[in-house]
Amino acid sequence: MERSGAEILLQTLRETGVQHIFGYPGANTLPVHDCLNESSIRHFLVRHEQAAAHAADGYARATGKVGVCMATSGPGATNLVTGIATAYMDSTPMIALTGQVTTNLLGSDAFQETDIIGITMPITKHSFLLHNVDEIAATVREAVHIATTGRPGPVLIDMPRDITGARTQEDEQRSIELPSTDHPPLTGPDIRQLEQISRYLNEAEKPVLIVGGGVKLAFAFTQMADVIMKGRLPFVTTMMGIGSVPTTNGYNLGFIGTHGNDLANRMVHQSDFILAIGARFSDRSTSIVEEFAPMAKIAQIDVDPTSIGKNIKADMSVVCDLKVALEELITLIDEKDRTEWLSRIQNERTKLQQNGGVGGCGPAGDFIEQVQSAMPKETIAVADVGLNQIWTVRSWKVGIERGLITSGGMGTMGFSVPAAMGAKVGAPDRGVVVFTGDGGFFMNIQELATISCYDLPVKIVVFNNGNLGMIRQMQDLFYKSRFRDSQLGGKVDISAIAKGFGITAETVDVTNAGEGIDKMCNNEGPFLLEVLVDQDNYVYPIIPPGRSNMGMIYGRSD
Repeated sequence: MERSGAEILLQTLRETGVQHIFGYPGANTLPVHDCLNESSIRHFLVRHEQAAAHAADGYARATGKVGVCMATSGPGATNLVTGIATAYMDSTPMIALTGQVTTNLLGSDAFQETDIIGITMPITKHSFLLHNVDEIAATVREAVHIATTGRPGPVLIDMPRDITGARTQEDEQRSIELPSTDHPPLTGPDIRQLEQISRYLNEAEKPVLIVGGGVKLAFAFTQMADVIMKGRLPFVTTMMGIGSVPTTNGYNLGFIGTHGNDLANRMVHQSDFILAIGARFSDRSTSIVEEFAPMAKIAQIDVDPTSIGKNIKADMSVVCDLKVALEELITLIDEKDRTEWLSRIQNERTKLQQNGGVGGCGPAGDFIEQVQSAMPKETIAVADVGLNQIWTVRSWKVGIERGLITSGGMGTMGFSVPAAMGAKVGAPDRGVVVFTGDGGFFMNIQELATISCYDLPVKIVVFNNGNLGMIRQMQDLFYKSRFRDSQLGGKVDISAIAKGFGITAETVDVTNAGEGIDKMCNNEGPFLLEVLVDQDNYVYPIIPPGRSNMGMIYGRSD
């Protein structure tokens, strides 16, 4: 049977499990869009290509499946770049499909010709340029395999229009042998290293686990929780690690780092042994590396060998699939009485609560807790970037797998609304609530049209303080309150704009929001709640550049 390249592309994507594509058409993707009429894959038309990438990212984070976005050549493809970089930094499995000019025009500076492979080379795991219609199926399968195995990440397929429009016989499609996705058992050296890690863990008096986003990527939720519960091991999370293990199991200290919880930072500083699982020790987690956990031996388990010892020297390490390592570790660790260490932690927690709590988020944190109480238990929180992100990750208590989504490594403002669209498409039975600031909200405000068009029941909270809140706080604390280019003003009626897009909306004050929260959570469709926040509602502590989080906590500075 003869089929077009576009038909083969979509059929192969469907065979690999793809059900949804987020995209925006152009002349060089029209062969694919035309074939979507006969495909079981559902395409969601976004209002800007960046949103397509963020939606595919959110879809992947909510489901663990590969997310797919599509844009045409030239500006369509370049508009995907921020979303691809966001996915790359947070190891999200994603396929970016980009249209391209016909092969006879490549290199001629043709209309809307762009070397998107060259542009995205540093922010993709791999890229493919289609040269022949007979290689499409094999390329798609290989791309999905690369995106989803090892340390996941985005893969780009550049599609010249004459290749997707060409026709070929089905039996002429090139095939390839993909490596097995089964994870091999640990070998002798790795077993010995894991045994050494378990000995240190069993003998440690003040151990702390650092749980990173790699645990989610490895689908090792149960294994991670079992290790914590069996060893009675207190744990902190990186920002990306939130949602890898229930934070309500009694051993959670909060998330670590320059914007992290006081308790988490204090206990890491006091620990004598740290085991990091699926965490790369980014600068946001460690601040000044020379002062990080000065009394602790450090062990690291990761699937990515380049993450071992990259930022913090690891005294011992294992490179392998995290689920395999944790399953083995469960058998090696002791059920140990850690009453003294856990009591010390509780005393620290109590002191912090007496001095104003461990959250440091003020009325905004209280508001987020109210929203969580009113939303269904299985709700996914999607945070943008800025003060709203820190308020959310500190205040939202993640008791379910993949219960919080945010841009950690890239810190992409405007991520939350389109990512929430993708999360809702991928997990239609779960509630999805966005927490964004007015600055980030304005960056992809056009996606209200997409949400309205498809009637996606996403709840959107916009904290409106009329400022770029985190920038204002830094200017206030570290630049002698010389405020410049951080004021957004208060002339925009955000709830009126939402209504103009056909979305029910209301405006409330953060300190008197109960009725508005109830309306939002009880509304069956999409809803936007504009929440007025004082411009001085900050986050504490915040660590300035060049200072150590641990030093700040103990009254020292560099």
